[in-house]
Amino acid sequence: MRYYRLIAVAFVLLLEACAPQAGVWIKNGATQLQVDQDSYACLRQAQQPYGYSGGGYGWRGGGESFGVGTNKELYSACMKARDYSWQPTAPVSK
Repeated sequence: MRYYRLIAVAFVLLLEACAPQAGVWIKNGATQLQVDQDSYACLRQAQQPYGYSGGGYGWRGGGESFGVGTNKELYSACMKARDYSWQPTAPVSK
């Protein structure tokens, strides 16, 4: 029984580690308008199209998925290149 508890605790800790951290990008001397404009510019640069066609037989030919996703690493690199730093916010207690 203790073995299952240990696995459950490890699983919860793993999920918390993978969860995105809440926070804000800050830059000394930047106005909110400048932060918003830089964030938007970086967001546009970090957009990457994706597409998947499952193939298959029949009238519909299988599952298809197309769209645009945000490359979070590219967005972060763009903001850092503009001299911003990430400031995590404290988690809110429930």
